[in-house]
Amino acid sequence: MELLQLRYFCDAAQTQNFSKTAKKYLVPTSNISQSIKRLEKELGCELFEHRANRIILNDDGKRFFSNVVQALNILDSAKDDIVGNADDIRGEIKLICGCNRKNVTEAIEIFKHQHPQVNLTIYHTIDADKNFDILISDICPYEYGNRTLIIDEEICLAMHKSNPLAEKEISSVNQLEHERFITMSGESSIHKIMLKACADAGFTPNIAIQTDDPFYLRKYIELGLGIAFVPARSWQGLFSDKIVLKSVNNIRRKSFAYVPKTKSTKRSVEAFLNILIDVTKDMR
Repeated sequence: MELLQLRYFCDAAQTQNFSKTAKKYLVPTSNISQSIKRLEKELGCELFEHRANRIILNDDGKRFFSNVVQALNILDSAKDDIVGNADDIRGEIKLICGCNRKNVTEAIEIFKHQHPQVNLTIYHTIDADKNFDILISDICPYEYGNRTLIIDEEICLAMHKSNPLAEKEISSVNQLEHERFITMSGESSIHKIMLKACADAGFTPNIAIQTDDPFYLRKYIELGLGIAFVPARSWQGLFSDKIVLKSVNNIRRKSFAYVPKTKSTKRSVEAFLNILIDVTKDMR
């Protein structure tokens, strides 16, 4: 039983696809399948069920996966701790920043000054195939071991200052029925918050523009192309003086830092989370 063989197995268990694992490790797909077959032969049992274009763990595979993940995490932690100096943290952090980019970027800047030996890989889209150490998001499609509250904030309505609504008190979402909306992509919580607020008010929103980039969402509001639900605290300082924010129905959003269930918390991860918590301490 080889270490790389076990890493192949764990990655294949998560991606449910030998080809994706092969692409990650830059080897032919046959290398992965043959490695798994040798592992199954050594264990005396099959680990996967083969279904159409994907593979899934069977009961034996699930039990083996749980134990192997723990073993690999211990080995990875041992590697990070080899220096033995608590102030000299090394290793790598893979981070998915699904929201609160401004605050996370501030935490990254501080962290890198304090721990320059830690390498960071940062993603901005939530992808089930990604292997990560921390997910910053208000939604979590993964099984997680623990989570830490980062921000609890109001979701406000943003509009160009020339919009007639800018001079009015908005007491109900019903007042927005005939407005054009700008929103984030369909899987984002901002989009879901907008849909729910409008549905509760009894109408379907007229979505004029949908984007996956928060910068352009703010830009489109600034151009007067529609209104949008936006996070007030985590986007603070990012709005131009052409944009007016209005409270409506006390809509709120909570964002968390999630650590995957299949990961042990490394010293580098703990250090980053402590900095992020400090950066956002006034937003909870």
